[in-house]
Amino acid sequence: MSNWTDTVGLDPAQLVDEIVNKGVSKYDAAKLVNNLVAINLGQSPRHFVFSQPLPTTDPATCPPSFAQSFSHQDWIDGESVVEAGESADDKGFNWRFNALAADLEALHIDALNMYQCLITLRVELVAALNDVAAELNRIDTDIAGAVVRLPPETPWRNDVAYGPEFLGIRELDGGKITMWKTPQGVMVLPGVDTVGLKETITQHLGTGGLISRFASGNVDFARDLGRGMPVKDLAAKYGSLPLGDGRTLSQGLAILPLDATYSTPQSAVDAINTAEQGFIRSTVGSVDAVNAVTGVTSEGVPLATIGTGTIVAAIPGATAGLAGGFAKAGLNSVGEVAALDATQLVARLGKQGVKVTQAQAGEMTARAQMIAGLGT
Repeated sequence: MSNWTDTVGLDPAQLVDEIVNKGVSKYDAAKLVNNLVAINLGQSPRHFVFSQPLPTTDPATCPPSFAQSFSHQDWIDGESVVEAGESADDKGFNWRFNALAADLEALHIDALNMYQCLITLRVELVAALNDVAAELNRIDTDIAGAVVRLPPETPWRNDVAYGPEFLGIRELDGGKITMWKTPQGVMVLPGVDTVGLKETITQHLGTGGLISRFASGNVDFARDLGRGMPVKDLAAKYGSLPLGDGRTLSQGLAILPLDATYSTPQSAVDAINTAEQGFIRSTVGSVDAVNAVTGVTSEGVPLATIGTGTIVAAIPGATAGLAGGFAKAGLNSVGEVAALDATQLVARLGKQGVKVTQAQAGEMTARAQMIAGLGT
């Protein structure tokens, strides 16, 4: 039987103590951890929020700035003297036409600003609709998993209803079968593999990115790795340090060969992604689980074409404008992010005014490469 500690890799009591050490009362810390446990076990409803807020107004850039400057003073036939230049009685034609031109220019600037606001709104709306689409896909997956389809009335259903006796597992033509004793005789069914709960699909999708982020924040680890220290020695020296998702660094490196060495953190990340892609492809049900995590419900949809929302949602401490920044930078799919390295991603987002650290960018590109590579 699996419990919360097995699934996430953390002891709730230890987590309460760590939160209390940060200055939170023990009551509030316990309440917070209880809520986390409930959410993790699927006993608490999800709370949907947009990855980037879409405000009803934008007072900084979108309000009109036009203020009329021209006001015509009527002329009187036979009395008014009209001249090009300014006189004692009249400002003249030149002033009037220049004032009209200034008003038209101000209106032109407002019109340009209005179109720019519409462009920005469209980009933000696309990001918001992508969030909605991903959430609807998750809900669709939840509903599909909750639907119970009753089999037709057959003798087989009656046999199963009376509780057949399990006789054991046997090998048949290179595969495993299960054998059950029923009132009608012995029933043979194919063996079923299941996805282990101890290491979740989300963790398998994120290990490479977390290792990339760890290397960016730990200079000693990156130096030792680059000098050719084997995985087993890296695990012995740094293995007890937290990886960021409830696992230790040693648990994250466990998928690599113990004697393997790597010249750069990126080469280690690539090896982890390749190994975990092979694990997911070879485990019954894992690919379907990846589709559920990333919001893919249509058969045959390449994982490289899904939106960047699944990457943004996995980055802790990400800036509020990150989702919109991806759209403004022209990065609308996981495959497009996977084609960049961390430095390129920092530069692309920086041009849109979205600041991310090198560590965050490394985690996002590694995660994108992991997901996109599953479809190849």
